[in-house]
Amino acid sequence: MTPSQTTPTPQPGDRLVAAIEAQTVAIERAMLKAFWTQLAGLTVVMLVAMTVFVFVVKAG
Repeated sequence: MTPSQTTPTPQPGDRLVAAIEAQTVAIERAMLKAFWTQLAGLTVVMLVAMTVFVFVVKAG
């Protein structure tokens, strides 16, 4: 069996399809990381806001 029979000849669009799939996976991972980062940031902001609110109410 010759190598051409065991390995299919790459098509011109194969590299493009692989690159698009890799980029899609990278974007999905980045979006997930951004979501958790934003959620953590929002949690910190709300914690600070509630703490300040409690101090203002106690002082008033």
